[in-house]
Amino acid sequence: MEGQDGKGNNDSNQKADKRFALCYMGWSSLDRRTTLPMLPWLVAEIRRKSEKNESGPAQAREVQLYLSPPLIRCVPANSSNLSVFIFEHKAQFISRFIHNSHDLSYFAYLIRSQPDNPESEMACHVFKACDPNQVPEVISSIRQVSKAALKEESKPKQESDESFYNSQKFEVLYCGKVTVNHKKAPSTLIDDCIDKFRQHEIERKRLRLLNGQRSFGEQQEIRTRCNSLAGGLQKRPREVGKGSTRRRHASAPNNVQPSDADKNRTMLFQVGRFEVNLISPDTKSVVLEKNFKDISSCSQGVKQTDHFGFICRDVVESGPAQYVCYVFQCASESLVDEVMLTMKQAFTTAAALQSSKNQIKLCEACPMHDLHKLCERIEGLYPPRAKLAIQKYLSQLSDNEQVNIFERVQKMKPASDHEENELVILHLRQLCETKQKSHVHIGEVPQQNASGSTVTSDNSIAGRNKLDVLKNKARSSLTSSLENIFSRVCVCVVRLLQWYCQQYHSTVTVFFLSGKSLSICCFSDHMDGRELLPLSPRALNQDQDPQVSPLSPEQGFGGEKGRRSPADYRALWKKAIHQQILLIRMEKENQRLEASRDELHIRKMKLDYQEVCPCSKEVQALWDRKLSSPCRTKVQWDKEEIHSAVCQGVPKSRRGEVWLLLSQQYRLRHRLPQRQQPPETPYQDLLKQLTAQQHAILVDLGRTFPTHQYFSTQLGAGQLSLYNLLKAYSLLDTEVGYCQGISFVAGLLLLHMSEEQAFDTLKFLMYDLSIRRQYRPDMISLQIQMYQLSRLLHDYHRNLYTHLEEHEICPSLYAAPWFLTLFASQFPLGFVARIFDLLFVQGTEVIFKVALCLLSSHEGEILECDGFESIVDYLKSTIPTLTHSQMEEMITKAIEMDISKQLHAYEVEYHVLQDELSDAPPPSEDSDRLDKLEKANSQLKKQNMDLLEKLSHFWKCLIYLYICYLCQNVSLFYSQEFLSTHKKNKKIINKYIYIYIYILCIHFKH
Repeated sequence: MEGQDGKGNNDSNQKADKRFALCYMGWSSLDRRTTLPMLPWLVAEIRRKSEKNESGPAQAREVQLYLSPPLIRCVPANSSNLSVFIFEHKAQFISRFIHNSHDLSYFAYLIRSQPDNPESEMACHVFKACDPNQVPEVISSIRQVSKAALKEESKPKQESDESFYNSQKFEVLYCGKVTVNHKKAPSTLIDDCIDKFRQHEIERKRLRLLNGQRSFGEQQEIRTRCNSLAGGLQKRPREVGKGSTRRRHASAPNNVQPSDADKNRTMLFQVGRFEVNLISPDTKSVVLEKNFKDISSCSQGVKQTDHFGFICRDVVESGPAQYVCYVFQCASESLVDEVMLTMKQAFTTAAALQSSKNQIKLCEACPMHDLHKLCERIEGLYPPRAKLAIQKYLSQLSDNEQVNIFERVQKMKPASDHEENELVILHLRQLCETKQKSHVHIGEVPQQNASGSTVTSDNSIAGRNKLDVLKNKARSSLTSSLENIFSRVCVCVVRLLQWYCQQYHSTVTVFFLSGKSLSICCFSDHMDGRELLPLSPRALNQDQDPQVSPLSPEQGFGGEKGRRSPADYRALWKKAIHQQILLIRMEKENQRLEASRDELHIRKMKLDYQEVCPCSKEVQALWDRKLSSPCRTKVQWDKEEIHSAVCQGVPKSRRGEVWLLLSQQYRLRHRLPQRQQPPETPYQDLLKQLTAQQHAILVDLGRTFPTHQYFSTQLGAGQLSLYNLLKAYSLLDTEVGYCQGISFVAGLLLLHMSEEQAFDTLKFLMYDLSIRRQYRPDMISLQIQMYQLSRLLHDYHRNLYTHLEEHEICPSLYAAPWFLTLFASQFPLGFVARIFDLLFVQGTEVIFKVALCLLSSHEGEILECDGFESIVDYLKSTIPTLTHSQMEEMITKAIEMDISKQLHAYEVEYHVLQDELSDAPPPSEDSDRLDKLEKANSQLKKQNMDLLEKLSHFWKCLIYLYICYLCQNVSLFYSQEFLSTHKKNKKIINKYIYIYIYILCIHFKH
């Protein structure tokens, strides 16, 4: 394809060529089953090797990356010969980019070595840019080259691996679960479950009225635990028997466990490739996970069409597996239809992935799938917590594999938990890739060997595959079964010892061992069953014999022949109780420290941006005094003093508190009218409702600050908090609902404060500062703002205004995202946070001032652009890449500028122009008259053309007569007789000849 280009295309190709100065860190090969959660660990591995100069496929070096469609060529930086390159490949073979690491200057891409072979390996190339702002430009350029190359190819791009682990998400309301006796659902199952849930709710209210709120508290606490998804307790038998007396279907609801209506039951229903997940936005965790192989049927309500559910197999620790139906509610019937269609497609795709030969083969037992689940589980976790999850995964491996990985990691001497996690994931990936090569998928028959005989029979293959799938569950099930057997044996032993002590009037001390834990129980003839309490377990020393009592004879035995006195028993019980209390306290303190450490880590992650205009220690002390003032929410402060403090700077660590303080002071000075105030619906009540804007919100979650670590994890804590905030506001403000751009404003608030504080601050920005007007469906406020910005350019920067008007570039082409996202979508976070500081004291005027400063500072460069595309590209791409000094200069200029009067005058001017346009008669009233005039005009044009043709014919005839007459006169004038008689009048004759010729020329011209 490269050799088919003619000479005419060479010039255009040379213009399209781009080069970037980068640092090439290296590359690594990986399996095609490597998924998105695994990629950051792979990039970290390549980075670590290059930073420590370890041996690898390539070493870190300065390079020039040439983009020459359709090729990407990596050339050494000191080489001027393009034929000498490190590597070269086609851009259309790139399948994915990685740019969500801790250091934004690093990026990587995956490339397929053999696109037509699904079992071929892939390669990951890692680069580092000198400026992090250069990375988006490089990625965008490579994508453009790839798209251009794909358009030239005849066969379409294969996207099977691109969407391999993509998932669909829906917001649902969890209604509850019921136990059924059969895996197939009748058509009325969902309706019957809803009726049962309503009966249960009526019974619960009746009990609350009878028993009173206080006495019902204990029952409600027990019922809440029973109704949780994690709990597996059953209802009492007397409640099971209630219901209709008609004959029941085999899958009719049996044991009903509705959800608690007083709590937030809204969940995110995620349909993946092999499983269904139920994610709680409140707890930021997965509360239910079911594999497709466990789901037997899905159904939709007949009467309750906005409800759906599915029956799945539920494994109980004590007893056989049972079938459970989970019931959910959606915002509308159309959404339920979409959920059912998505699940049907997911089932079909999962089956195709396991049976098709043209796609990547993957099954539940694949080692790479297990590694994917691990990386997905630890994504975004604090390193110590991620380490615990990795250790839990390692415990499922064989002893030899564990020892091998442990020895390799210890040889490299990791300096921190994060580095140790990277090394463990590195060796786990190598182990899983090795296992994957010899792995036999579920339902797949192994190939025959060279001699033609099969490796094993079909029956043994099926059994072995089934064993591979269930081996991890078998280990946990075996452990739990042994613990249950041990507890039953202990009960029997206790009863036997009680009887022995009563019969023979003796005392027995029993030590119960479980691993390294020791429990002590004492029995005597004067103790009844009510005095038998379990003592606290404690760890044994390694040099202590477990069969020997840890108590000394002086401490434990008070008399001869090993008999104990009642005082000894009381002392023993007292010591055990004190140990148990101390253990509980230490456990609580440990949990508190872990929560504090996690909170500190999340706060540090949120504020991971470069601060613009950092404040001095004196300004920090000033804000500390203001934030610690007891009357800050009730007493108005001096407006000039607050404005001066904000202009001097705001500490990043307390920026959220300062914004709350500024909003409270603004509300004390400006009270909104009652009709303009937002509804007083609590935030937690809004979270319990379903929103119709869920699709738009879920799509924009991944687009909001995609490179920030707090929001980069798919459905992580950051995205779930952002979803809660956007959902609550869409339910509060039904006129606006959700609009693109609000997510960036809400995301910036979440980086500095909690969810409820961010919701209150968002209400302040939208209602008190009237920003919500630009998000209305008509967007009239945004049109006014674009007109105001255009008039500011006209009055302050006439040359720039004229240049933009000549190329028909209006402010809405480049400034609309600035106003809708308050600069948060394109500019650095530190710069945007500083704009928000001024926004709370100056209002929306600061947006115009910053926009005007940005355009004026780049006026010379914009005037040098001589085309529409070059100007728009400069406005959208180059202006946001500001240096730190430029950002500080912009903020300083914006603070000193005052354009409030001009903005008010421009707004009045816009309304006057709109009134004049509205007073003009609408075109629909004169449509008939306009049609008549158009018809008359066309008739007149036709008549005019006919007259012109006639007139042209007339002039032709007239010119012909003139020519004949002129010829006769000329011949007469020049005759010998005439000349001889009129020699004196020769000059007059020539004059007449010239006049005739001039007239003739004029007529010919017409």
